[in-house]
Amino acid sequence: MSTQASIATMHRNAREDSAFRFLGLPTLMRSTAESTSGAFGLIEHWSIQPGFASPYHTHSREDEAFYVLEGEMAFICDGVWHRGGPGTYVFGPRGLAHGFKVIGNSPARMLLLCSPGGFESFVVELGAPLEDPIAPPDMGQLIATAERYGVEIHGPLPEEPAESANRAALSLSGNDLKVLNARWIQAFNDRDSKTEREVRGDSFQARLSGTPVPLDNDAWSSFMTEFTGAFPDSHITIESMVAEGDTVVSRWNLSGTHGGAFNGVPATGNSIQFKGIEWNRVSGGKLVEHIAQFDLAALLQQIGAMPS
Repeated sequence: MSTQASIATMHRNAREDSAFRFLGLPTLMRSTAESTSGAFGLIEHWSIQPGFASPYHTHSREDEAFYVLEGEMAFICDGVWHRGGPGTYVFGPRGLAHGFKVIGNSPARMLLLCSPGGFESFVVELGAPLEDPIAPPDMGQLIATAERYGVEIHGPLPEEPAESANRAALSLSGNDLKVLNARWIQAFNDRDSKTEREVRGDSFQARLSGTPVPLDNDAWSSFMTEFTGAFPDSHITIESMVAEGDTVVSRWNLSGTHGGAFNGVPATGNSIQFKGIEWNRVSGGKLVEHIAQFDLAALLQQIGAMPS
């Protein structure tokens, strides 16, 4: 016991370094080969945004293991895809190509363990200050540095089979539906057109107060451009939300300023505010049907388009 005790040393955290970014991900080094006598390195990525995907790669010197703390993720190992949420553990042995991506609509948080240690030095070498703007990685530098650490970068992840993705998407919980709808509304508030479009399925249709025919994706995008041009500071506040089956319903309040032409009415500078309720149906993890009923009369009155 005394000999073993003299060799082993208890460590709380291996490093006192500040957090940094690796491939744009906020990252903390939890332990290194230096503090584990070469046994392993432990890394935490604490906010991996939806849609992020690692390169498809193979380690020759260490095994890699992943443990999901938050969010929904998909992993591929030797051509086979696995999906899971918090508590999911995936082992990627050395010699087998693997990688991961974030699915769902909220950021993921994950521990990454490599054994034996050493790979964490690669992560530190390619790290960037946390406060730096996020930029796409320099793939030439990434590939060359990875080669020095015995890691082969194959390129982007292979496509996940449609049946696998669809099967997982059909199992969305009520909370998932609420997150999806909240993400869509937040994309509107942020004027994030890329995310707003990603949430909608290819067969999306919308029925709105005051529109005589349903809007497809193109017509909806045009409507959004017109509306945000007319009310550039418009903001939606969710007041309540319920979900059941494949449907999520929200009650909201929209406020803003009439800063551009709307329905033929030039900008008045008037403040506007009205309430609405929307019903959204989800299929394959995307919004495919949207029905919104809102107080159009109140909006038109507030911009002087009709009498009070």
